Amino acid sequence: MSAETYRDDPDSRIANMELVLEEAESVMIEGINSMIDGTIGAYVDCKDWSKIAEWNFDSIYGAFYRHNDMCKMSLDKTRDKVLEATREDTKTEISLNKLSSLKFITEAQTLNVRRSQLIVDTLEKKYKEIFRKSYVPVSNRKSVTDKNDVKSAEISFKKSELLKLVK
Repeated sequence: MSAETYRDDPDSRIANMELVLEEAESVMIEGINSMIDGTIGAYVDCKDWSKIAEWNFDSIYGAFYRHNDMCKMSLDKTRDKVLEATREDTKTEISLNKLSSLKFITEAQTLNVRRSQLIVDTLEKKYKEIFRKSYVPVSNRKSVTDKNDVKSAEISFKKSELLKLVK
């Protein structure tokens, strides 16, 4: 929507936001895929780097997942406000301005959730592509390093240090 045809009314603003989102979706997907290819994908096939690559992916995914979750919670709060305002209205309490405001906020937040969900979905697809398995959140995964392995490695390391001291 060009600046010449842009109107600063709620319906035009929502239409403009939707247009921008639709135009940006493919670029967003390409950008996310490119970022993951460059920062994560390059290291996946190297045994020494693969776990670090997965941890790095978890950090990126976690940030965007949390953002998406916050967007959804915000939309849920707005929906609750809409239900509360319309439930209590007896045709005198709620103003036209309040209705218009709630409509605009709900539509804008719905578009924002669509945008944030697209990012999360793209990351999940990319994860499956590069790691050859579906994404499982860190909290649902088994530990990367078993406590016994760590303890055993620590004991071996301490023994070797001690032996160096007595030789």
